[in-house]
Amino acid sequence: MTKFEWTSEVPLAAETTYDWHARPGALTRVSPHWAQEIVEEGYPPLAPGSVAQIKASLPGSYGLVRRPFTAVHSEGPSRFSFVDELMKGPLSQWKHTHEFTSEAGGSQISDTIEFSMTPQGFETIDRAMSHYLQATFEARQRRLLMDFAFLERMNAPLLRSSTPKHILIGGGSGLVGRQVAALFSTAGHFVRLLVRRAPKFEYEVHWDPELGIINPRDLAWADAVVHLGGKSIATRFTKKAKEEIRSSRLDSTMLLAETMKALPEAKRPEVFVCASAVGAYGAEAQRPVDESAPFGEGFLAELCGDWEAAAASVEEAGIRWVSIRSGIALTTLGGFLRVQAPLYLAGAGGRLGSGDQGLAWVSLDDLARSYVHAALTDYVRGPVNAVAPHLVTQKEFAEALAAHLHRPAVIPTPGFVTELVLGRDGARELALADQKVVPTKLEETGYQFAQPTLTDCLDEELGTGA
Repeated sequence: MTKFEWTSEVPLAAETTYDWHARPGALTRVSPHWAQEIVEEGYPPLAPGSVAQIKASLPGSYGLVRRPFTAVHSEGPSRFSFVDELMKGPLSQWKHTHEFTSEAGGSQISDTIEFSMTPQGFETIDRAMSHYLQATFEARQRRLLMDFAFLERMNAPLLRSSTPKHILIGGGSGLVGRQVAALFSTAGHFVRLLVRRAPKFEYEVHWDPELGIINPRDLAWADAVVHLGGKSIATRFTKKAKEEIRSSRLDSTMLLAETMKALPEAKRPEVFVCASAVGAYGAEAQRPVDESAPFGEGFLAELCGDWEAAAASVEEAGIRWVSIRSGIALTTLGGFLRVQAPLYLAGAGGRLGSGDQGLAWVSLDDLARSYVHAALTDYVRGPVNAVAPHLVTQKEFAEALAAHLHRPAVIPTPGFVTELVLGRDGARELALADQKVVPTKLEETGYQFAQPTLTDCLDEELGTGA
């Protein structure tokens, strides 16, 4: 049995720090994306017997190779403590004790992990595991402090005496939606998720956009409605796929908007924040554009125009409207970066097309935070570009990713290859799109980026491969 110990300090009382960890979404928020992917948190969080399902990354894989890891919660040795123990996973034993103690100016978090590898007796493997755990907990501490600072700026009820909001989220089980829901929840707000299946938990409510089914009382409950649902656009742009992409967004958005407008004025939500995309500006950019630019041309631009119009209709009923025009979210949990990074590790990475196209990117953390910022900042209205302030080209992205992974970037992907995968329209509007977009409105409304540069983002999402 090997013991690993780690201590960190945070500028909050022990009770508040423990309460944050006991909120739904805390495990999702504190976990470095390169180290682990949270499949399902235990509910209620930290309750004895609740089970967390995780995909733990193999050391050295940069978060690209993951193994299932299941842990059960139990009571800890003191008031502000809890324990996770291995139920199933790639180790023979694992016991993680978390303790929170008060100290001058804040509290100390003490993490003690007792583990055994399989096979037994390989000290080199144990040392490698300890090094990996150290990198993981350094990243956890940074994420925790980063989130606490953001929640302070958002006047979080968990940290201050502000009144909690009721937040209803559509698409809360998706890549971005999970992070958005976790941010609202750990801030101390009440969160409910719209789900199409039968609800399993008390915070879930049923709806079916295809059949036009939703309970108006669920919308009357909400102070803010956030909608991120829609079929993925990362597919070949066939006629059928375009129809499904379009209907999945418009049907659900119109159902929410029309139901909110039909409520009595006193019961209507204060704000509707809906997803959109930088595809609104089209696939060709002559210069950087902000939210004042007109819609472009092409399938995605037309889709975004209709999508935003459907969301904006709530203004007729006095409800504040925001559409988040997101760039490409970079994370090892899914999407563009998760597809590209393995190619680079294999020595087969390189720019897409000419490499001169602008890449409108954003970190997963900043994309999720932009939704929270928009919902809780009452002077944010209309379209908002959720993109990083540091503009890069496809070539610059390829060079930065290759440098981070210590690999070359010498094998470009020709345009015709992306056309074979995505179709002509898909390749032009997705992989080969030239999008130079700036986050003017986010910056003007006081948003502070967690990962403003590509280097910051790659460090956070890929780690060091420890």
